[in-house]
Amino acid sequence: MDESQRQKLAELYAQEHVAVIVTQGEKWPTATLQAFAETPELDLLFIMGDTAEKFENLRRRSEVTVMVDTRDIGDVSKFQISRSVVQGIAGEVAKGSRVGLAERPFFEKNPFEAPFFGNPALRMVRVKPKRISYTGADMQGFKIEP
Repeated sequence: MDESQRQKLAELYAQEHVAVIVTQGEKWPTATLQAFAETPELDLLFIMGDTAEKFENLRRRSEVTVMVDTRDIGDVSKFQISRSVVQGIAGEVAKGSRVGLAERPFFEKNPFEAPFFGNPALRMVRVKPKRISYTGADMQGFKIEP
């Protein structure tokens, strides 16, 4: 990923607080709109309960798709939105390594999620991108495999 691509993705992720994460179940995919954060490496972070269908799905099949876009602030009628589709590998962030590594960026971006961190069933998931597709509001885009 070159610096221009990194900057475009970072700007998109900084503008948005929610993304759609898609996991694959035994028969059907599960898509959920939820809060996310990004690491400096542009990995994506999510929190979810350990009994949530999406968490059970990704434990069986770690390949996920994440969609982030600016349709909430862009001009949809003119297709002036930025969007990315990330296909990556999801893994649980161990509780001992969450502090500092993952919780801080998540809290800074989504302070409204803080009450959930008292729940012992809460899990944090990190998605490491393997394929990224991006299109900006200017209709310029790229596809990369970082």
